[in-house]
Amino acid sequence: MGPASFNVVSFIFQSSSTLREAIALVQKFQRLISDGGRFQLLSGDLTSWLIYHPQQGELAFRPHQIEAVLAAVVSFSRWVSDHAFVPARVQFSHKQLGQLAGYQTVFQTGVDFNQAFSGLQLDNTLLDRALPQADTQLAAMHREYAAARLSALSATPNFSAQVRHWLGANLASGVLERSAAAEQFGLSDRMFARRLQSQGLSYTDVVDAVRKEAACTAVADTDDTFVDISQRLGFSQASAFNRAFKRWTGSSPGEWRTTRQSQ
Repeated sequence: MGPASFNVVSFIFQSSSTLREAIALVQKFQRLISDGGRFQLLSGDLTSWLIYHPQQGELAFRPHQIEAVLAAVVSFSRWVSDHAFVPARVQFSHKQLGQLAGYQTVFQTGVDFNQAFSGLQLDNTLLDRALPQADTQLAAMHREYAAARLSALSATPNFSAQVRHWLGANLASGVLERSAAAEQFGLSDRMFARRLQSQGLSYTDVVDAVRKEAACTAVADTDDTFVDISQRLGFSQASAFNRAFKRWTGSSPGEWRTTRQSQ
């Protein structure tokens, strides 16, 4: 796995002067990669611990995802270094998931499980050694761009409203899976879900609300057949549309149309 596997943060990592500086910048711009957790660097006299704190809750990272995060850090560090990058120690807060030989192939060092936290113990000489592709001007340009991206992400108002608007314009093409919808917003599936969750919503909630609003308007304000409306809203069958409409309004589409058009 090389730096191009991620976004501008990977290029910041690559052009930084040292791994310690790179890690500090990854911490700063972590949200551009994922909302799944955060890094913490605890420095000691000879070694430092790079600890990964996964988010908790309904969308908490699973153990295999935490392992993938630390494996990616090691892989990136090896990619940008001109010397062997081997952690002094690796540990996880969860139990062992696979064969120990597999972990040792990836990390090339001892791995402990059921520990207080998940992280990498790194020799300070590895963290402070100059990186071969360090470029001060390029790193500054990358940081400026990343800062603008982060600012835009933080300032984005009412994310769910944006998703609702996009869904409303694309219902006729069928309702996309959450992961496909996330791609439309340049987000990972997990980050997309977390953005909605921060507003107390799920993707299913948003899809349902958009369909309800569009259905009620179409049934009341047009003479389109219910089959046409159901297809336009992405329902595979008119019967599924009828059941959903009854759940939304307590009335059948026919009853709703008759009532609204008589007012």
